[in-house]
Amino acid sequence: MSLERLNGPRSEVFTTALWDGAFAIADWPLHLKRLSEHAKLLRIQLPENLSERMEALLKQEIASKLTTANRNPGLLLKLKCSKSGDISVDSRTIDFRNEDVDAITIEAPRWSAKVNGTKHGDWQAYVDARSSAEKKGVDVALLVHDYAIVDADRALPVVLDEDGVAWVAAHNEGGVKSITFEILSNKLQDAGIPIQYGRLNERLVARAAEIITLGSGTGACRILSLDDEPVGSGDMLSSLCQTLLQQHYQNNETWTDVRLFK
Repeated sequence: MSLERLNGPRSEVFTTALWDGAFAIADWPLHLKRLSEHAKLLRIQLPENLSERMEALLKQEIASKLTTANRNPGLLLKLKCSKSGDISVDSRTIDFRNEDVDAITIEAPRWSAKVNGTKHGDWQAYVDARSSAEKKGVDVALLVHDYAIVDADRALPVVLDEDGVAWVAAHNEGGVKSITFEILSNKLQDAGIPIQYGRLNERLVARAAEIITLGSGTGACRILSLDDEPVGSGDMLSSLCQTLLQQHYQNNETWTDVRLFK
């Protein structure tokens, strides 16, 4: 049994954000807000000097990984806070971004109502889902509960129906709140795409015009097949999201220098 499962979900809270390789993190206020919300649900106290401690940890990460500042999305930074107050960071390169991908469905892990939807210390089921997808030669695992898609292994699934409505799993379905979708939601509605929260059931998926995933690392990926069956035929939503995200990350205001965020 893995250390994560021995510790349980309330052992830590984390968030994963785009990192420029130096001291700037994309959408840091949104990540900090979600981290704080999840920490409260998990009964974890975030340290008051979080930004100061992150600055020191980033200096170590820069030295060990020999990174240089680059705000073209290519690196992810995972920030973890344990129940005991220990802070750690770990960076990795992005495997794929803004691509056409294939997906499989896997049974979604379930915890208590408070724990569902948080980024917590018992994350191994998500890691295993991603591994299962890779072993089958596909890119993404969509997590299913009670015959409906509730989440993905590292992104948020969005289903565009035949009427042009973008469907996202309702919060009580158990998926993780997406920073990337939060960034795009108003912009999509401004572009004439209504947002609907509900159940991403088999009927909706079968009749989808397009299915995409949105994530800090993966960007906006269009799903071409699900469990070896073709899905959707359009690319309007993925193309629009890719354009909007490119504009977002080119904006200097998107990036926060943690040394200045006190």
